Amino acid sequence: MTDIVYHQFDWHSNQSFEVFVHPKKCIEVHSRNGAGELTSIKMFRLGDIAEYDSYNLKYTGQITSITGKNVIIKPRFGSSTKRLDFRSFAWRNWNFDLDRISRENFETSQYI
Repeated sequence: MTDIVYHQFDWHSNQSFEVFVHPKKCIEVHSRNGAGELTSIKMFRLGDIAEYDSYNLKYTGQITSITGKNVIIKPRFGSSTKRLDFRSFAWRNWNFDLDRISRENFETSQYI
C-alpha cells in the first residue's frame, strides 16, 4: 500500500488547491473556488507532460519522478531537470491543456 501525501494551498481569496500525491505513481490537483466548490481535477502520471516554467512562452516537459516532496520534469530541450514543489506544480498545472498551450506558444512566438 502506498502512502498518500496531502497538501492544501490557498492561492488567493478566490482559489485554493488540494494536492494528493501518490509517490512514484501520480499527482492529483483539485482546484476550488472562493466558496470552496470543486472546479476542476487534473491527474498527472509518470511520463505525462506538464508545465514547469513560463516567461513569454510556457515551457513543458515530461514528468520523470513524483516523490513525497516534489515533482521532477525533464524539459523537451536540454539535459537538466526541473524540480517543482507541490505548490508551484499545482499553480502551473491546475488547468493544464497542452493543445491550448501549444496554440498560445505558436501565436506568441510570431511576435517575440
